[in-house]
Amino acid sequence: MKKRLFMPMNLHFFSESGDGGSGDEGQQGNLPAGSQETPPEVKEENNTGKTFSRDEVAKMIAAETNKAKAAWEKELEAKKEEAKKLAKMNAEEKLQHELEQKEAEIAELKRGQALSEMTKEASKMLTDANLPHDDDLLGLIVSDDADATKQAVAVITNFASLIKRENARQTPPNEGGQFTASKNTKETVAKLAAKNRIIK
Repeated sequence: MKKRLFMPMNLHFFSESGDGGSGDEGQQGNLPAGSQETPPEVKEENNTGKTFSRDEVAKMIAAETNKAKAAWEKELEAKKEEAKKLAKMNAEEKLQHELEQKEAEIAELKRGQALSEMTKEASKMLTDANLPHDDDLLGLIVSDDADATKQAVAVITNFASLIKRENARQTPPNEGGQFTASKNTKETVAKLAAKNRIIK
């Protein structure tokens, strides 16, 4: 099938030169009619990716299908349990159950909003302290409690300032860094300089 996609073309007929297509610069178009050769660029493209056999592809598809089916069945089972529970309840109990679900959902949304506000506040505090931060660090610092979040930011800030002070501290240079030359060294340096002089 792929071999039929690549047909020999006499490209030299379409060249810009005015020789009317005569010449040997377009060797690709001079292939015999029966031979089907793929261009080198296409051959290289076909070899770059990993090839899978039909069995491997079938196994991958089956695994993904089974995973999706298991998730769907789990969701269906949860809905069936909920339906059974609701069927056993009378109208007042159903209303009470729905109210509890809504209250739990509202509490979760409020918790998420409070966590978002705490994250913004912790980010502001770290920015004020000139400390770089990202979502991972904020995830470690931020909690539901405002005092715990402030305390965690204070610990991080103190630790960072300690590291900055430690890195800013310099050690004095060691003694013995001065150059002292002996008498023999001076003589040999003078001899080398005299020997290498251009103008004597």
